[in-house]
Amino acid sequence: MRDEALVHFHRGADISAGIHLNKYGGTVPALLASAAPRLDRNSPGKSVAGFCASFFDLIEDIRPAPTSDWPQWRFTQWDDWFGRINGTYLVDLEKLRVVQFPMYQTHGRIVQCDLSDMPGRLSLVHSRVA
Repeated sequence: MRDEALVHFHRGADISAGIHLNKYGGTVPALLASAAPRLDRNSPGKSVAGFCASFFDLIEDIRPAPTSDWPQWRFTQWDDWFGRINGTYLVDLEKLRVVQFPMYQTHGRIVQCDLSDMPGRLSLVHSRVA
């Protein structure tokens, strides 16, 4: 079984390129929490750089940013965009929450991810339907 994931960071409508992990996709929330000190709340691009610096050996590829209509995308569009087993993770740098669009689901869901080590703000997000 494939254990892949794609991670995009965004602040408002400004979204980063995607980080493609070809393994450990199910551990993305833990990886994000571990990389939090290297993420930049004000810059999706710098957050990609910080995540890549933290987990260089796990990065399979960098994918382009989605089209400008991505904030209105639902599961089907994210599934078309990536659609692997663990799916796409969107890291909202303003709200400090992570939404996952996993394969075989019908909607995005907020996943538990402790980003309390991210510089400048403390937050803990608990799992619930988005």
